[in-house]
Amino acid sequence: MAIKSFYIGPNREENGNQVVSFGFTYKELSQLSYAIDELIDYHRMWQDDDREDVAKDALQSIDFLTELDNKISWYRHKALENKEEEE
Repeated sequence: MAIKSFYIGPNREENGNQVVSFGFTYKELSQLSYAIDELIDYHRMWQDDDREDVAKDALQSIDFLTELDNKISWYRHKALENKEEEE
């Protein structure tokens, strides 16, 4: 069985540390995506808060989580392609 690998992004984190690779199954990626959607919904409750710093933090968290979910969606797409090729 051939193993395929996909990578997105720079080889270093923002702080300069080397990036480490981890593998996830299609099911795990789906669960991660679901959990991120739940977190985004939680932060949406705070985005219209009267306190400016709370609303700003919520919007920043939503942006970060949305970007992360987009990466996971791309990986899920590639994992599904691999899964279908093997069948």
